[in-house]
Amino acid sequence: MENNKQALLYVRVSSKEQEKEGYSLDAQEKLGEDYALRNDLKIVKRWKVSESAWRKERAAFNEMVDYAKRNENIKHIIFDVTDRMTRNDMDKIRIYTLIKLHNKKVHFSRTNKCIDKYSRSDDEFVLDIEVAVAKKMSNDISWKTKTGMIEKAEQGLYPSYAPLGYKNNLVTHMIEVDEDIAPYIQKAFTLVASGDYSLRKVTKFLHREGFRSKKGKRASSAVVHYLLRNPVYYGALRWCDRKYQGSHVAIISKELFDKVQRVLSGNFRPRNNQNIAFFFNDLIRCGICGCKVIGEMKKSKYKYYHCTFSKGRHQGINYMREERVADLLGQPVKRITLSKEIAEWLMDALRESDKNMFELREKRLNALRGHQEKIMTKLDRILEMRIDDEISEETFKSKEQEYQNQLIDINSQIEGANDYNENWLEDAKRIFELSKRLHSLYLKADYGEKAKLLKMLASNFLLNGEKLEPVYKMPFNLLAKEDGCTNGSPSRTRTRKSEA
Repeated sequence: MENNKQALLYVRVSSKEQEKEGYSLDAQEKLGEDYALRNDLKIVKRWKVSESAWRKERAAFNEMVDYAKRNENIKHIIFDVTDRMTRNDMDKIRIYTLIKLHNKKVHFSRTNKCIDKYSRSDDEFVLDIEVAVAKKMSNDISWKTKTGMIEKAEQGLYPSYAPLGYKNNLVTHMIEVDEDIAPYIQKAFTLVASGDYSLRKVTKFLHREGFRSKKGKRASSAVVHYLLRNPVYYGALRWCDRKYQGSHVAIISKELFDKVQRVLSGNFRPRNNQNIAFFFNDLIRCGICGCKVIGEMKKSKYKYYHCTFSKGRHQGINYMREERVADLLGQPVKRITLSKEIAEWLMDALRESDKNMFELREKRLNALRGHQEKIMTKLDRILEMRIDDEISEETFKSKEQEYQNQLIDINSQIEGANDYNENWLEDAKRIFELSKRLHSLYLKADYGEKAKLLKMLASNFLLNGEKLEPVYKMPFNLLAKEDGCTNGSPSRTRTRKSEA
């Protein structure tokens, strides 16, 4: 076998339950082996793992990427489908690095697709879309979890781990006062309410008295400030930017809490800026140190923006007039403003991708339903065996529980596969229509409206000299990736149409 025919195989499931069920991993592995055989590839190393595509530390995935980089003779990596490879943009970039810089070829055994550094821009764009769709599905699952937590909050139950001063009761599912920690919380509120103690002094006092963080370490001023802002201590709940009436016992009174908020607001908000609007605050960070870039009045009439220098003063970013900041922020908006031709081409590509995703979803549903029927048949069989006294009651209960657990997992997968936004193409069309008018809307808007538009497009902007680099939100990061998005030049548009 030639060296350039050596391949790696990576198959993944998202949970231990799927791993125990066995079907997903085994099916992916078999498809990968068959694909390698058809394409004259030799699998020299494989990863068969259960790990989430959203975990910060994907040990097996990281190991596979590093192994591929170290072994130049291995030119091929086989995955099942795109969402088995990754569901996040960071790992997608790592895969592209393997392709572009290390000359690897990525294969998808279920769809018979492959991507290498010579692939057309159309193929890369469709891969971007598939990762975005996988990310969307993962976000939907996260949203359902958050919805369940909101329901608990509406019932007055704290939806997560108890904050400092409380502890979780696993029986009642409520939080109870932690008698060892609660006195420190009460003391912190009392000291701050007096107006005689700064936040730093309160933090030092609590440390001397024995107050520690959940990890047993010294609690920082930021931790103390957070608990002083938390309404949970007077009996309320703050969850997803909303307040709910809690059913737990309060540690302090509402009056004491409100007094502390007034003291904190007076200490941390400059009085001479209370009635001045700095619209671009909370939008920009310093590209040198990562601190916030904030507004400040000069000569009582000019607004300037500059780094807070919270990590120490540095050279490289001067004070910048608000008008200049607005001009610089207009460039990232222009970058994702599409021409009519590019928008139409993107819609055509999405329609084609929608057909492929529908077929894959139907195949997956059919496979899951087939496996569901097999498990049901097994359940019927062990029931008959128990009635005929061919197996013991203990064996029957054990196997029944095993099959029931498998059914729960399969039903969950079927529900997830059925949870499909059939209107996503219409949503995409509305986004593209908006993207054609973004820059003109920005130019016409006042500073307040400009800031609202910018917050919709990006999570933040990094200021490097005279350049603002955006961290675009989904789906605008996909639009910004295309070279033609900057000016929608006719030559670029014609090239894309010919490729398509």
